Amino acid sequence: MYQNERVRIPYEEYKAIGEIVRAHLKTHEGQLRAVVAFGDLVTRGGTFDIDLLEVVEGWQGQASLIFESTAELPLRGVLCLYFLTPEEFEHPERLDSPFKRRLMDRVREGYDIVYEDPPVYGLDTLERTKPRATGKNPLNALLSSGAQSL
Repeated sequence: MYQNERVRIPYEEYKAIGEIVRAHLKTHEGQLRAVVAFGDLVTRGGTFDIDLLEVVEGWQGQASLIFESTAELPLRGVLCLYFLTPEEFEHPERLDSPFKRRLMDRVREGYDIVYEDPPVYGLDTLERTKPRATGKNPLNALLSSGAQSL
């Protein structure tokens, strides 16, 4: 498990996330590659809403689903599930959907990898696909033209 921010997920929400991961491992029958918690619960705290990105081989369903508390899965907030295929997750620069591009931007703001298969798949992918400086920033152009930095 990797958490790139120091906000601690409350026990009740972490317990719910664990139950979701266990259930979805069965549901997706070996196709689940990663589950990543992100959003305000991870970056700022002060909320009970859970945002989870699931990376699922061959996913062809909806890009997102929203759930409220049930007897089977008691929640103190709302559960928002988002789905990407491994190809989308591994190559976010190829995403043609503005919704999915924004999703990946939100994940990168702060995340906690709660499941990954193979080990470090999620972490390696998120680190490898971080946006890099393009050199198009006016300050970068100025510095590369020989100007001295401050």
